[in-house]
Amino acid sequence: MEGIFFYWFAWIGWAYSTFLMKTAPRRTVYSALLLILLITHGLVLDTGRLSIHCSFLILALSCYLWILRLPFKMVLYYVFCTFLIALSYNAMLLFSMYDPVWIVVQVKWLLAGALFVFSLMLIKDSHYRPLVLTGGFCVGEALYHLVIQKLTSGIELGSLNFLDVVTLSLALCFVSRGVQQFGHFLSAEAGKGKMIKRVSRVRAR
Repeated sequence: MEGIFFYWFAWIGWAYSTFLMKTAPRRTVYSALLLILLITHGLVLDTGRLSIHCSFLILALSCYLWILRLPFKMVLYYVFCTFLIALSYNAMLLFSMYDPVWIVVQVKWLLAGALFVFSLMLIKDSHYRPLVLTGGFCVGEALYHLVIQKLTSGIELGSLNFLDVVTLSLALCFVSRGVQQFGHFLSAEAGKGKMIKRVSRVRAR
């Protein structure tokens, strides 16, 4: 069912940020943003042949506003990365449309997994990876519909299928960050254990 991953993970994320995160300004921002996305998806700006979901506009604006707050060199690099992700998104969608025989995995899973791996190579900072990845998806969605506009009767930006792809990629980002933090925790605990053994040996002498 289209949109099931978006609704599941959005509600889970909202519950986590609202009730489990430590009190901080970003907690309020995350909770408000997720709730606004859930509420506004049903609102559509329709101009006849073009339909834009309000959630798509809010998602794109939020990502780029966050990126533009960074230092100038980082802004240039991250904007460049969003366009690389957008081009990759377009290439994969066009390939799946013109030659679907080679696609053995569901397209949304393929897009989410492949572009997440691509973002790992482009962006080292796990804090900014979800922003750049989401911004790239939004630009890629707009470019894709611009390319195929003559082949379709209407253009819809921010469909539930698109939000599923974004949600799956973001879920992979947060899982990888959690695994990374868990690895740091284990290495820190191992370091403490070695330190305790060294201290005990010194005292024994």
